[in-house]
Formats: sequence, C-alpha cells, structure tokens
Amino acid sequence: MMEVLDEKKAIERETADAFLRLYNSQEASSYDIVEHSDAPDFICRDKGGRELRLEITLTEDRPGDIQGALGRSDAGSLEAMKAHVIAVKAGKASPFEWSSCAMGNVFLMAVNRIQQKLNKDYGPHAALVVRDTSDIPWSWDPIVREIAKSLDMKHNPFDEGIWIISFAKNAIFRIV
Repeated sequence: MMEVLDEKKAIERETADAFLRLYNSQEASSYDIVEHSDAPDFICRDKGGRELRLEITLTEDRPGDIQGALGRSDAGSLEAMKAHVIAVKAGKASPFEWSSCAMGNVFLMAVNRIQQKLNKDYGPHAALVVRDTSDIPWSWDPIVREIAKSLDMKHNPFDEGIWIISFAKNAIFRIV
C-alpha cells in the first residue's frame, strides 16, 4: 500500500525527487531515496552503496509567500495587494514591500534560510537543497556567489554542498 504523505512531506519528496534527477544527471551518479526521515529529510543511496543525506528547505521572496501559495494566508492575494496599495497611498507602507528583487529581499531570505540550517548537524555525506518557491524566473548564477560570500561558514555540516533548485525544478545551482 502506498504511503499517503502530509503536505510538508509531499513538498519535500517532490523537491528531493527533482533534485536527485538533476544531480544524478549533472554528477553522473545514481542516487535514489531509500528513507524519508526528519533530520536529514532523506537518506539516499547509489548503486555502489554510497550514502547521500538530503536536508530540504524552502525559500521565499517575502515572509508569508509560502503560506499564501499553499492557501494558508491571504499573502499574495488580490485583496492583500489592494490593501497594500491603499496603505501606500496613505503613506503607511512602502511600495517596495510588495516587490521582489533578486539581490535584495530574495537574496536576504535565502541567506537567512541557509544560515539557520548551518547550525545543525545532519551526519556525513549531507547536502542542503533549497527550493526556490518564487514564480519569478530568477537567474541564480550571479546570486549564488554572493550568497556564499554572505554565509558564516564556521560550521558547515553540508560536506556534499549547499544547492538551490529552481522554481521550475529544471536547474540546480551549487552555492558551496
């Protein structure tokens, strides 16, 4: 009988499957998921028995974007946008709060998400996979170098790298 996954685990699984497809192609490897756990989220093995541990996290352009996309808040809704326009006209909000900038809020959110994960230990052969949830097709190439420079890498439990997978799940970008 097939296991029914809760929403969080389903998102993690979809992310891990897409990452492994791209990673295996790029790195000429053959990893498959063998276990869905908690920390790390997945244990994978290749045909030679080598292990790869995946920790999955999501990034967003603005706080609340993920909950909005999942229907758990009105963030990003037409009503929220209208309320923001009214607040801007009244001088109570900045017009830039609603916008996204790759080297601005998107960059800062990614750095903060990754930095939080650097404080934990996931065992040997671990990789962090950051899923981009923005529907804006960012070019992550120039951003990943800046993210790497901004991270406090005194402790890096991800000896197999820190990666971003694009929103369309058609590209991966190694940060470190």
